[in-house]
Parts: sequence; C-alpha cells; structure tokens
Amino acid sequence: MSSRAVRRALKERGYDDMAETTALIEKQVCEMENEKDRGSSEPVNMFDLLGGDAAETSESEGSVEGGVEAIVEVEPKQEAKPAKTKKTKRGKNKKSKGKGKEKADDMSMAEFEAHLKKHDAELPQVETKKAQGAAGRGAALGVELTAEQQQNRALLVVDAKQLDAEAEIKRLFGSAAVQNAGQGRRGMPRGLAVRKRLALSHPKATWPPMNAPGIEMQQVGVDEETGGHVFAVEHTERFRSVQIDFLSAVMTNDADAIAGLAYHHPYHVDALLQLSEILKQTGGDFIEAGTLVERALYAFECGFASRFSITNGLGRLDFRRIESRGLFLALFRHMQFLARRGCWRTAFEVNKALLALDPVRDPYGALLTLDFHALKSRQYEYVRRMSTEWTWSRIDLLPGWAYSRALAEFMLERNGAERSTDLLVEAILVFPSVVPVLWSRAGLEMDAAVTDHPYFQNVQIASESGMTHMQLLEQLFVERSSALFRTPEVGRWLQEGLLLALEQIELGGRTASDIKCSESVVQRRREAERLNSYVVPERISRHVLVSDMDALKAGLPESVRLATSYAFDPLPPVDDINVYNEVMGGRMVFETMPGAFGADLGDLEALEALGDLDGLDGDATAVQGLLMRIQNLLGGGELEADPGTSSDESDLGAEEQEA
Repeated sequence: MSSRAVRRALKERGYDDMAETTALIEKQVCEMENEKDRGSSEPVNMFDLLGGDAAETSESEGSVEGGVEAIVEVEPKQEAKPAKTKKTKRGKNKKSKGKGKEKADDMSMAEFEAHLKKHDAELPQVETKKAQGAAGRGAALGVELTAEQQQNRALLVVDAKQLDAEAEIKRLFGSAAVQNAGQGRRGMPRGLAVRKRLALSHPKATWPPMNAPGIEMQQVGVDEETGGHVFAVEHTERFRSVQIDFLSAVMTNDADAIAGLAYHHPYHVDALLQLSEILKQTGGDFIEAGTLVERALYAFECGFASRFSITNGLGRLDFRRIESRGLFLALFRHMQFLARRGCWRTAFEVNKALLALDPVRDPYGALLTLDFHALKSRQYEYVRRMSTEWTWSRIDLLPGWAYSRALAEFMLERNGAERSTDLLVEAILVFPSVVPVLWSRAGLEMDAAVTDHPYFQNVQIASESGMTHMQLLEQLFVERSSALFRTPEVGRWLQEGLLLALEQIELGGRTASDIKCSESVVQRRREAERLNSYVVPERISRHVLVSDMDALKAGLPESVRLATSYAFDPLPPVDDINVYNEVMGGRMVFETMPGAFGADLGDLEALEALGDLDGLDGDATAVQGLLMRIQNLLGGGELEADPGTSSDESDLGAEEQEA
C-alpha cells in the first residue's frame, strides 16, 4: 500500500495531525527494535507499531534533532544486531523514514484498516476544524460568537476574490474589453507610482498621489447583538478645517468652490461623493462619476484600522455619526455603478459588505437589493440560505425576497419544480398586490377575474398623496427585478402558481382570514397587512432617494419630499451625531443646488434645451465651471503641493488654497 493511501486513510479516521501520529509511530519503531535486539526472529510488520504502550528509549537507541526522531531500518530476515543510531540531519531523517515505509507497502488496505480500528483508542485524538464549531471560528477572529451570530455572519462574509470588476469583465467579455476600456487615458503624472490594489478600490495610475487620507478609524466596542466589532471613523484636524470649507460652499450654493476644493484635495470623500452625483445628473457621464466614487472608497480604505475587515462580516459602523455615513453611501453608489457595467457578482459582494456594516438597522436598505444581485449573479443557493437562516431582521415580510426565493428554487429545480411552486403560491397569498404589477411588467396576460378580485387590490386613502410602506416595497421589487420573470418558462410557472393560489382564496375575500392555507402563511399575511401604512421607515425613504427611481420619489411621505438633503449625506437620521453642527451653529439647513435631492434637475435640463435660463444663469455658469474642473481632476492634471487632506499637509499647499 502506498504512503499516499496510508495518509488518506489516517485523515479519513480523524488523524489530521500527521506530525503527532508520525512521532508515535517512530517511537514504536524504537520499541520494536529493542525487542529485536533481545533475540526476536519473527518478521516485523511496521503497522503493528500503531498500538501498544510506547517504551521509553535511551539516548543510545535514538536521538532527536529538530523535533523528529531518527528511524532505524528494520531487516527482519537478518540476524539481530545492535542498532546503531546517531544524530542525523533533517534530510537523512527523511531518507531513513522513507526506507521504513517500504515495508508498509506489503500490507493490504484491509489489514491497515483493521489495525486502525484495533488501536483507535490508543492513538492521539486530533481536534479538527469541523469539531471546533462556530464558537471556535469566532474565537479565531478575536470574538466569541453564538451559534445564531455565526449563522448570520456566514451570510455576510465577502469573497475577496470576487471584488475585482475588471476580472469579471474579462470572464464575461474577454481581455480585449478591459484593454479597450483603458484606451484614451493620459500618461502617468510626475512622481506617481503604481499603487497596491485594495479590497474594494483599485487605484488607477492616473490618480493623484495619496499622502494621507485625513480619515482615521479606531475600535470603540463590541456589538452584543451581532457579535461584531464596532469602529468609529474620525476626521483629522486638517480634514475638519477642509470639511468646514466644503460645508460653507454647499450652504452658499457655490458649486465652483466645491470643484476647486476637490481639485486641491482629490481625496476629500464628501466632495467626491457630491461631485459624482452632480456629474451624473448634469452631464450624464457615469464612467467618471463612478471613478470619483471609487476614489472615495480608496480614501476610506487607506484609513481603515488594522483590525477592521470589510470582508469577514464582523466590521460594524455607527450610522448616526456623520464621519461614518460616507462609507455607507460610497458602497451603495459603487454597487450601482458596478451593476450598470454588468458586473453582477462584484456588485453582489459589495452589497453584502454594505449590509455587514449595520446588519440590524440597515440604513440604506441593502436587503432590498441583495436578492436581486444574488439572482443576477446566479447565486441561487445563497437566496435559499438567506431566506431560511437570516434572523437579524424580518426578511419574510419583504415581498421581493418572497418572490425571489421562489424563483431561486425554480432555477435550482428546473425539471421537477414542486417546492418552487409551493413557495410561489405562498408569496402570492402573502403579498397579493404584487401580482397585477409584476404580471404586467413581465408581459403576462391576466384574467379579469384576478384584476377585479379585491384580494389583489391595494387599499388607497384618497387624502394621501404618497404610497404606503408596502406599496413602496412592492414597487421597488418590481422596478428592479421584473426582467428576471420575463422568460417563457418562468411565465408558465407564474401562471400555474397563480391558478393554484386562486383555489385557496375565498370568492370575494380580502384579508388573511379569507385564505385556506397553513397557519404560518395566514400569520405572515396578517403581519404584512400591517405594512399598509403611510408611516414609511427612514431607511426605506433613504433607499428610494439614492436608487435613481424618480417615479417612486413622488410616493415618499410629504415630509421627506419637501426636505432638502444632499448627495454627500442623503436624509440624515433623526438621531444624527454631527460634530459640525456646533461649528455651523446648529443643524445644517441648506438651500437647493445641483446635486440636492430636493432640486428638480430635470427642469434645469429642460430649460437649458429651450434656451430659457432666466434666473438660472448663476447656477448654469457654476455647473459649467464645475464640469470643466472635474475633467481636469480626472485627467490627472498637474497638482500643486500635497493633494491630501491630512493634518500633515504642507504649508505651501495651505497658502495656495487660501490664495
């Protein structure tokens, strides 16, 4: 039997620590050699050495060097002779052990298995990773996790290998696509070296040098509910002075000043996020807007604490702090630009990273996009696991996840789609008002008996101009995921599920008490009916604002529609912790400017097309100057002094900024 077969058999029986097992075997070799010296003439089977109590050997019988004992070659057919052992080098030890293994080749696999069973109790038991359990894995990461916490954390772990958008484009379209995307760039600026690729951002050669980001991070505690490490992002003294200049430019509607600030401080994260949104809304240049967002991520990553990891599912940030909110927004925007490029797997991993920052509060509604990105990247098994194992929020009350889980099950089954049909019927019964909208967007015909059925109709209050909480959730799902249900086979499956669902609804029924199904489904329907309220959570409103779905913004509560929030910090939380409020004289209240969610930028474009810019000349000039400065910024123009925003910025750069 070969040595490879021996190792495989040992590993299958739990003896993973080969060093410890080998040491025991070598000790038994010395014991058997002593028996030979006393006159034993029976042939020696090397695998008999696996059992029995090991006798202590003297220094003359065996010596140890480097933690491995010298092995004596056994010649059973020759007369017993005194064993000659001496200290050998590591290479000689390997050679002598190899000679001893030659005798093991004569043993069959069945005989070897018999010896292992006989001596199981006497061989050392080695603890494997599987035996350690979830708590052990958490301890290895520096935190003790409960079984529930480990189960949820596993759903947030990011595959770092899948965070490379260029690699995904190569897999989809070939290397030529990446090469063509890089054509037309200017040469590398003076003194700029190739930077190390980080987890989220991939610094380009044309980017300005990074001396210090002006952002620091430190651990402030442990989240008892999720078991994660809570970190706080802080601005350096120099960054705060620049931030005050930035806020002043925003308050005075000075877009030109923001562009100038970003020119001198290319890694000021709030200015980059604000400029990215302005560029996207006014110029429609999504490539350069995405570059600005990735540059903001690069600034954040350069300031990460050594213990903070964006991929292990344990890093938490307090969304109430204004310094931390920029990372949430940068990840959301980055995810959007990745999806626009068709990098669905990369967007899926970034989506998990965003959710992991605050999985319970979920301030940007990352759960509302996670199912879509999982389906687009064909991670059907993940949708199944997430739907059944996630316990940190009520994912079963999200209509998107109910229908996505059914679709994921259908894609996994393909032939015998029994379980997926049951899940589809359950989704229809719990969230019936999705049916008319989804069927219409998927291009499916629906009988009038369904469209007129009260169970499938939304209850609308005439005095309310907005949408209910449930209507917003349904519209977000349909707007984003309806294209996934347009294939012919999925269409037939949807129609079949609808017919089965109609059989369980009483004629004229409207509420949960009118359906004939399991008690769990009835209970979920009752809980879902409570979401037919015009009280919309803050996180849902914030998600709608940043989701680029203008049609849904009109359905937000009036208080949100009339409020002005800016691209660098959309809809700050009510319990906002803002260190700049005291400096600016209370909570910041801004007027509208390009990039504000309260500004109607569509009207600005329409007026520009008609040549009617009366009263808007100042804003139009600012935007034009802004776009010109952004072009210079992205082109890697010649920079003066240190472009960073840290406290150690050179005096020369500060003087030039004041000038």
